[in-house]
Amino acid sequence: MTKMRGDGEGRREYAKSMTESCRKVQEALEHLASIDLIDLCNEAKVEHCRAARDLRSCGGRVQSVLTSCGHASLCEECSQRCDVCPICRVCIPKTGNRLSLRLYYECIEAGLISKRYDDRFQEKDGEKQPVADVERLYLFFDVALENNLLSLICHYITDVCMDESAVSSDPVVVLLLDEVVVKDWCKRIFKNIVSLFTILM
Repeated sequence: MTKMRGDGEGRREYAKSMTESCRKVQEALEHLASIDLIDLCNEAKVEHCRAARDLRSCGGRVQSVLTSCGHASLCEECSQRCDVCPICRVCIPKTGNRLSLRLYYECIEAGLISKRYDDRFQEKDGEKQPVADVERLYLFFDVALENNLLSLICHYITDVCMDESAVSSDPVVVLLLDEVVVKDWCKRIFKNIVSLFTILM
């Protein structure tokens, strides 16, 4: 009798975790599908904490945005001790939800992007920073392709890359706005498809 109760409890826990997992996937995909495409560049961009610690910048990876202003400017630890956003100086609320997970980390939490990619980028931190930003944009495209959101990639090309008014003073964002970056992703995907087709033949 005890074993059956334990098995039933185990099944309930499993069903609960599966429901939670499905919810996270759905929320991440909805966020990706509804994002303003120019913001996709900012979501792909690796951000470092701008808070000062012992007269120098913290520099930790920023996984969330401040809910008060939307800036990805503080790591989780520094957001607990800072009163204002270091970019726009907007006050950070003392209570409630101070942070909201960035899309990239939302996708990792949902299992849409493997955590090992982020670990690999952190190992290379500082070496080839723009490469990490481009790879993160490619991972968004991969998630879109795998989840029937191909229109997101098409609109990114037509509405962002080909839009002459889409400009930025940030050199990383300028790189991510370049259609050559998207062409390289397309070439890589096509090469993978050809390789797979060759294996199957």
